[in-house]
Amino acid sequence: MPRFFCLLTILCVITSACKPDRLEFQEMPLGGDAELLSQDGSREKLSQSFRPATLLFFGYTRCPDFCPMTLHKIDSALKKDPQLTDVTRLLFISVDSEQERPQELKTFLSAFPYARGFTGSRAEIAGLEKLFGAHSKSSATTISHSLYLYVLNRQGKVIYLLRHDDPVAKILAAIRQAVNN
Repeated sequence: MPRFFCLLTILCVITSACKPDRLEFQEMPLGGDAELLSQDGSREKLSQSFRPATLLFFGYTRCPDFCPMTLHKIDSALKKDPQLTDVTRLLFISVDSEQERPQELKTFLSAFPYARGFTGSRAEIAGLEKLFGAHSKSSATTISHSLYLYVLNRQGKVIYLLRHDDPVAKILAAIRQAVNN
């Protein structure tokens, strides 16, 4: 893991521990915009899908554990406050560009109306991963990938990092705070 990314993770853990009732949002030198193939089959800039609370996650539809777990945690958070569903967007970026097609992403994400799936060439996904300090690596049976849920500001910059194992309450707090930020 790059040293810079480790320092950012430590910063997020320290700052969130300092103010337990309010997460410390701070623009980080991570993030940006890109044009990818959307789940509808058209090329779109990610920024076209931004909402007051925008989350970004790198994953893939055949992931056996972390991806479905993360999606269900987000869903559980939004079910606790259904009014947030209309102002929240999850950008699901497929790291399996060789196998996943737009229709597969659309089907996979259909249970999550606030989610929008994107894919692209391996080079496009690698470029986006670099902007976010993320990674992915394919093996014969699985894909190892970053497990962070990125909270973005309206310019597409990361303002907070959630871990895949953060509790639902923390995800809900981050979404609420992003809406009111």
